[in-house]
This record gives sequence, structure tokens and C-alpha cells, in this order.
Amino acid sequence: MPQMNRQLYAADCLDILHDAEKLPDQSVDLIYLDPPFNSNSTYNLPFKSRDRSLKPVEAFEDTWRWQADDDKRLSALEKNPKTRSLATIVQFAQGLESGRGKISLAAYLLNMAQRLYAMKRVLKATGSIYLHCDTSAGHYLKLVMDGIFGAKRFRNAITWRRYGSHNDAKKYGRVYDMILYYSNGANVVWNGAWTELEQDYIDSSYRYEDERGRYTTAPLHTGGLSGGGYSYEFDGHVRTWRYSEERMRELDLDKRLHRAKSGTGPPRRKVYLHESKGKPVSNMWTDIKALTGRHNERLGYPTQKPLALLERIIKASSNPGDIVLDPFCGCGTTAHAAETLGRKWIGIDISRFSTGLVSRRLLDNFAYLNRDDIAVLGTPQSVADARSLAQRDKFEFEKWVCGAMGANGMYKNPGEKGADGGVDGVVELPVIRQVGSKYESQAEYVIIQVKGGHVAPDAVKALSETVRRLEAIAGIMVCFADQMRTVENQRSKELWADAYQQYPVIQGFSIEAMLDDQRPNLPPTWGYKHGGKTSAPSLL
Repeated sequence: MPQMNRQLYAADCLDILHDAEKLPDQSVDLIYLDPPFNSNSTYNLPFKSRDRSLKPVEAFEDTWRWQADDDKRLSALEKNPKTRSLATIVQFAQGLESGRGKISLAAYLLNMAQRLYAMKRVLKATGSIYLHCDTSAGHYLKLVMDGIFGAKRFRNAITWRRYGSHNDAKKYGRVYDMILYYSNGANVVWNGAWTELEQDYIDSSYRYEDERGRYTTAPLHTGGLSGGGYSYEFDGHVRTWRYSEERMRELDLDKRLHRAKSGTGPPRRKVYLHESKGKPVSNMWTDIKALTGRHNERLGYPTQKPLALLERIIKASSNPGDIVLDPFCGCGTTAHAAETLGRKWIGIDISRFSTGLVSRRLLDNFAYLNRDDIAVLGTPQSVADARSLAQRDKFEFEKWVCGAMGANGMYKNPGEKGADGGVDGVVELPVIRQVGSKYESQAEYVIIQVKGGHVAPDAVKALSETVRRLEAIAGIMVCFADQMRTVENQRSKELWADAYQQYPVIQGFSIEAMLDDQRPNLPPTWGYKHGGKTSAPSLL
């Protein structure tokens, strides 16, 4: 089996899932996917600016249309006995939407059915799959999952309440997503999931205290224990007990038994608060909220999910060293959570921007990782690769560079000209400044401009003007090393400062330096390393 860890593929996940050399049969322990939802929406990479004239570039368009080759793909599903039921579901959707025009639920289900069916091949018999969706097509996807994994392998439809409230025009506010949880076999890895006990519950239930701490009690006898129990007399009470007589005496010697002061009734087992795992998690998740601008982990990616959500799933359905696959990895939350929890991980995304962003995110958040530790496949790995991509596809080159530079967003379409001065990407930078006697973190922005060929002197001056117009603190021109002299000769020598030192307002940064995992001259709060824990930078 090939080395399967810390791999990122810039490709259609269907191509990778069909490649048995890259993903052998039954090689993956856990799959989480957060694919497009068929929401009929366009998701943009955001940019917070006072200038509303800038045009955001689409992250992806979640609108599906029946294509010329879809009839052939549907026919292939129908001819295969193992996928015939999937073809029936797609055809049912076609019947529902006849006359609706080009927007197609059937096209969405066809694409998802092909990919989910391919995921079953790579998932171990003890593995689990979590499909994140919403009400746009979730009930249809449930049928697709039943057709692939079997209705008996359905374990939960998890409701994740993202928001406390949401205002939607002329209907009830949508506040939740669904997560369809299936196993690939009868014996599945399951470690359970717990959440913190609420204070009201602690106060009402943990009413006793001894030298070990606060505790509640649990019965030791049973009237219908699965698998039977142990019948004998203990402490003057004849019962069917949960434990053997020997084990009961061990608990008594260890002072783990609670006896009522009245002396009546059988003893009960002490359950200490400090030993509690917490409250078992149900299929209604209300304790993890969607990310907002207040969250430190937020990268600005339009469909980013919280780390806590993925950490719960990974802890519950995998063990340390297991392989976690995310076929629609977006900005890399699954990879981040897996790395934190000691799991191996593989991410796939069709966007070079996404795979670059994920790589940058992992390098920035884990001090022990270097660029060579993460295999980013399908993107340039050398200067020659980078030059080839720049010549072949300017926009894909810009997306790759912006992702690798850790940009929060991308702007303008390739070849567009206008007053934006070539704003290809923007990095949100938490800058530490002294305000009075205190140090505070203030959100600022750095503009990225990408040049894959010749750098004209006027382009450097235009970047300076754009930085001033958009009230950014700095601009970085990313180009090949042989064009760096032009940048250095034409850039202004103006500086800006945080609480500690000064930095150039305009600077050049080479593709060669980026490939060598170097960073531009900016404060360490951009890409600070902290050993794998997402936290706010120190203000001291």
C-alpha cells in the first residue's frame, strides 16, 4: 500500500477515487465530505473593503445542469446491477423537475451518486462515512446513500444547528444542516462522543461529596441487564447485580459504594464528577456554532466548518493512526482536525486555490511540519512547473499562488483591466498595536498581486496606488526571481509599523521563495506557528 498521509490532490475527486494505486480498496478508515449542496447559489471568496467596485472571484457555483454526456453516464449506472437503484433515483428526480429548465436536481444526484459509489470501494469494512448536506437535496441523498451502503448501515441523521436564528424571506429561518452517518459494515469503529455537562445538571445530580470530590450515584442491581447479571446476597440485599461478588467487594474496599444514611435500600455506585466523560452526544448538535468574523480560526472560505465539528466526528469514528479522507476538502478543516488528533489524512479538491490554502494552513498551524511533509499533487512543485502553468492558464496560476500565500480571497477575472490595479488576492492580517497602555489586535489587509511573466514598472506603481486607495497596510508583488529587480527598483521605500518593528509597504516576493516555504516580510502573527492548536496570538 502506498504511503497515505498528508496528501493533497488538486483534482476532481472522482478521478482520484477511481485510481486504485492512489487509493487502494478498503484503505480508508473514515470519510467526511462537505460537497456542494445543490443550493442554486454562487459562493464567492470574500473581501472586506471600503471599495465596493472590486469584483470577487467565485469559489464555486452550486448550480447543476444536465450536460451532453450525462445521458451516457446515467445509462452506465442503469446497466450495472450494483448501481441500478441509483439510476432509478436520478430518473425519479428527472420526472419531478420536468419543465423546470436547465437547473437540474437530477444532474446533481448523478454527480454525487458516482462519487459516493466510488467512496465505498476505498472505505474499510470497519469504516464510517459522514455526508454533510442540507435540506436542498438531503432527503434525496439519503436514498442515494441507502442504495450504496444499504439501509441497514444507516446510523444517524445528525442535525447540526448552525445558528440560533436566521431570517429568511417568506419562510421559516433555516438554522440547521444535516449530516448523514453510515457505516460500511456491521462492526464499525465507534468511540462515542461526549459534551460538557451543564451546570444546572451538575448542581442537581452531583449532590454528594467525599474526599475524592463531588459525585452522583448509579444503581448496582438490575432487573433486565443485557447478557444477564450475578445473583447473590450483598449487604443484606438479594439482587441480580451488575458485577460479580468479587468485584463488588473490590468497589467496597475502594470506597466506591454509596449507602443511604437511612440504611435502607441497596448500595449504589459512586460516579465522580472529575471522572465523567460528560454528557453523551445525541443526534441534535446545538453546542457547536457556525464560524463568524469573531472566530480566530476563520479563514474567510465561504463554506468553512468549525474545527470542533470535525474533531467530534474524527474522535468518535476513528483511532489514532487511522486514515481520514475528505474528497471535497475546501479550506482544510478536516485535515487540520485530523493532524491535531494524530490521524493520517488525505484531501482532494478540484481548486488549486483550495489545495494551496490547505497546505498553507497546515504549515502555519503546526510547527513541526515543513513543506516537504505535505504532498500537494496536481500543483506546481518546481519553478519549471510554475512557469508552465503561468503560460498555460493565467487564472489557475493566480489561484495557485494566492492559495499558497494564504490569501483569504481572490478578485477580478483573468485579463480584466480596471482601477483595481491588479488585486489578485487579499490576506487578512491581525496586527498587534499599542493602544494607550494596552496591546490590541487590529484586523488589517495585505494585497497580493501575481505576475507570471514580465513585470512592468507601471505595475509596481499601480500596486502602490491600490494599497492607498483601499486603505490596506501593504502590497506584495509575487513574481519569478528574474523580475524581482524591477520590483525593487520601482517600489516605494515607505514603511508601516506594528507594536514591534517596521515593514515595507510594498515588497516583492519570488515564486522561488514561495516554493522554498519562505514567507514575505510581515509580522509573525500571519502564519504564526503554535504546535497544532488554533488560538489567538499573544498580545504580550
